[in-house]
Amino acid sequence: MTCTKCESTTSNGESLCEQCSGEENGSIPVNGAGPGKPRKIRIAIIALISVFVLLAGVVTVGKLFFNRDFMQLIQGKTKYVQNIELATAQSSTKQIISLLDGSVGLAQSYNKPKTLNSTLQYNVKLQDQLLKDLNLPAEQSPAVQKTMEYLNSLNMNVKTLVNENGTQTSLTVTDPSALKLTVHSLAYNDGKTYIHIPELLDKYLLAEDQAALQVTPDSLAKIKYDPATLQASLDKLAAIYANSLSAAEITAEKDQSITVDGETVQGQKLTASLNAAQTAAMVKEIAEAAKNDDILYAFVSDNYSLFAGLAGIDTQASSEKLTKENYGKLIDELFASLNLEEDGVTFSAISYLSQNGDLLAHSYESLDKTSKVQLNYLITEKKYAVELLADEGAGFTFSNTMTGEETGKIQLILRSEEEPKNIGVNVEYSGWKTASFLDSKIGVGTFVISLYDPDHEIGKYVKESGLPAAFNQLDQLSLKIETALNGDSLDSTVQLSIPNLVSALFTQKTSGTLGDTSIPAQPEPGQVVDLSKEESTAAANELGINGIKFLAETMKKDPELTAVLAAFGFQ
Repeated sequence: MTCTKCESTTSNGESLCEQCSGEENGSIPVNGAGPGKPRKIRIAIIALISVFVLLAGVVTVGKLFFNRDFMQLIQGKTKYVQNIELATAQSSTKQIISLLDGSVGLAQSYNKPKTLNSTLQYNVKLQDQLLKDLNLPAEQSPAVQKTMEYLNSLNMNVKTLVNENGTQTSLTVTDPSALKLTVHSLAYNDGKTYIHIPELLDKYLLAEDQAALQVTPDSLAKIKYDPATLQASLDKLAAIYANSLSAAEITAEKDQSITVDGETVQGQKLTASLNAAQTAAMVKEIAEAAKNDDILYAFVSDNYSLFAGLAGIDTQASSEKLTKENYGKLIDELFASLNLEEDGVTFSAISYLSQNGDLLAHSYESLDKTSKVQLNYLITEKKYAVELLADEGAGFTFSNTMTGEETGKIQLILRSEEEPKNIGVNVEYSGWKTASFLDSKIGVGTFVISLYDPDHEIGKYVKESGLPAAFNQLDQLSLKIETALNGDSLDSTVQLSIPNLVSALFTQKTSGTLGDTSIPAQPEPGQVVDLSKEESTAAANELGINGIKFLAETMKKDPELTAVLAAFGFQ
């Protein structure tokens, strides 16, 4: 007989075969599969998928909506704010060390013994509108054009020697005929700089004497510090700052926004506020910690001449160090000069957070009885902006907006309560990257610099000054700088354009070698002329006479120079 369910042959005249009969009666079939198991497996799989989806949903929702609030709930608002400020302060200390490392590294690479050879050429054209506005006599306009043609024909070669004693730069200027004039500049690491023009004067002219200040590439290259220990000391100060906020009044506000440099972000606003007494106590505790920190003292003391030079403080010798006692007195005097509690200075740290706890923007506010200072900075994926406002008027805004890979725009805007109230500079860059040149890291790419003058305040000054009308478009100045490595040569091109005024093109090609170099020793006092002193009158007269002789001799064999001078009446 045939099974009515599966149509297989049955035995003993049954309507169902043994397999189908077992399923109907709930018995265990031969293959060992339990009754209804496929359905249960499907249900289990669906349940697991549902749980997974639910958990994924909880994680996603939690990240987007509950993570920040959950952390505040677990830690408490005060501790949460302290953690934000500690992370921010430690990030700042890392940036300080990174900046210090970069500056010292740059100075050290500059200070390595090397020889550089450069050729420079330029082409400057005065626009017709400028010549017209100058109202030159008819005979002088051709003379001016002739002069520009001659100047554009000049070639300049520069040789630079660098070693542990300083830098010697030799500029040689030639024209197509016979002109040859050399100017040596010798800048020594003790701050003295001399100018030597051998064709005009055997003696050296003292150009600068900053021995007391000691701010040179050599002094920057020799800054003494250990990055790890200095970082640890700065982090201790950061921790003191964060811990001081345990006494702060904490407020949380939802759906708050801040706009920095035209960019607006919105999120939860967390504010930690200290009153005048608490602010003074915080700064004093930080000052005391800095005063008692041996690493910070050693850093300041070992580099005291440099820091004193930057501050304009006179030191008697480059080896002079700051004693621990005087170091403490300096910090005490600085703290006393702030008059924080007397002036009623309060401090607030403000964070703007996204729903998932990301820091979108940060602000620091300082208020006293008469003024308010606010520092805001914005952090987005494509933009970083810093804004300093004093009394919501004067200050500055700095921003770096990335528009693509290795491209973007840097802007610096200065604001003042006085004229000009709103002015700055724009720098658009492309192809920006670092490259290695003579064992040094340099930046290459294209930079276009222009003025930021939305209120046309430069034009107002031009009109008030009585300058020719051609200067009215000075605010449309454009400066394009292109730098690239071409084999072993560093090539630079600079293009300047001011409508109705001037256009110019400068090119420079530089190559060089690393290795020992030799520059002249400093000249003896008898070979030095300080033109600022009365006793230098004889040397100044000698310089003038020799200059006239050199010009006369050159004109005898240099038709280009002779034609230029003849155009102005010199024969």
